[in-house]
Amino acid sequence: MKQVFAFLTVALFIVTPVAAREEMFEVGDKSSPFNRSPQRDFLPAKEAFRTTAWRDDDRVYIGFTAAENYYLHRHQFAIESLSQDINFGELALPPGEPMSHASLGNINVFYDQVLVSAPIEASDTVTGPLAIMVTFQGCSDQGLCYPPEQVEIVSPYGSPPAAFTISPSRDTAGSSKGAP
Repeated sequence: MKQVFAFLTVALFIVTPVAAREEMFEVGDKSSPFNRSPQRDFLPAKEAFRTTAWRDDDRVYIGFTAAENYYLHRHQFAIESLSQDINFGELALPPGEPMSHASLGNINVFYDQVLVSAPIEASDTVTGPLAIMVTFQGCSDQGLCYPPEQVEIVSPYGSPPAAFTISPSRDTAGSSKGAP
């Protein structure tokens, strides 16, 4: 009899919280900590951080757009050419916003948009689009930091997309051509 009573007591403690959760929170209620899944709370990296690229005769430009409440780490940007005869010079980055990061200390970050660029270094005149490997890392304000991401992107010859058109009031990291 003691064993049956002990079993029923344990079963009651297990079943009661489950039943209470079902009654207290409607299915799909986002206020419930029991109905949340970490995968649903955060965007995939490719949606949180969108990239676009273009080039002119001298430079390659990469524009990043971070989703609302997401930011990019300044110290994690890198680019490399996927063409054997083409290299890029030093990456030009704006200063970014200072932040005290819980695990990284004092760093600079970019919210919303950032435009980076690098000089094209090639022995011959480069025509056509360039294939680039872009490395970056970002986080969500809610605490998720993504591992460093690498994206292959093509930078066609031409003008910047409208979202990255440079205006005189925009910080351009000191470039005389109007972009970093």
